[in-house]
Amino acid sequence: MPETSSAILDAKRRARDYWDIDGLPAFLAGATPFLLGVFWLYTGKESVWEIVWLWFLLSICLDSKETVVWLKGWITYPRTGYVAPPEEDAAYSQCTPHASASSIKEPVEPVAPVVGRASRKAMGVLNFPLFLFVLLFDSGWIVCLACLASAFLFWLKNQEDPPWFEIAGSAIAGLVSLTVDSHRTFGVFLLVFGATGMVKGATLFIRYLRQHPAPQA
Repeated sequence: MPETSSAILDAKRRARDYWDIDGLPAFLAGATPFLLGVFWLYTGKESVWEIVWLWFLLSICLDSKETVVWLKGWITYPRTGYVAPPEEDAAYSQCTPHASASSIKEPVEPVAPVVGRASRKAMGVLNFPLFLFVLLFDSGWIVCLACLASAFLFWLKNQEDPPWFEIAGSAIAGLVSLTVDSHRTFGVFLLVFGATGMVKGATLFIRYLRQHPAPQA
């Protein structure tokens, strides 16, 4: 039984790495806060509810699994084949829904969803460790310290595979927040952190295209 679970886990890891390898999830996850940051800086805090609605719409239309699958259908799948979207990080059952009587007597060891490699997977602002500090406080020093602490936490949690783009984005956002007005701090944070996510996605995407050119007719 442990050998079976290990084989399943290895297959899930390969599938998850393949899902992230083209950079599309990371790019779209970065585009959402980037566009929100642009909107925030353009309109100001008076339009906070418009930003909430825009965030909701962008999450549905842009940063959604359906959008990623549609783009992969045009770009990734023709080059390297299909892969199923990763499972959600939700509670998982200890036996399959179509388990036979024999398998019920011998419960299958559960295999947790694979979260993916930090250096490749998409990380939106909701994965930012101290996001609430950045959202609730206008003080540039508080935002700066929260961003620098988050950069350290990104590294501390993923020392074997550090997400360098998110670490750099957090640090840069924190330092830049000291140079802007307090009412622009959150918008600048969204802009910078989103831009680093887009750069991460674009870097992975360009590398993927170079390693996997389009098939010839």
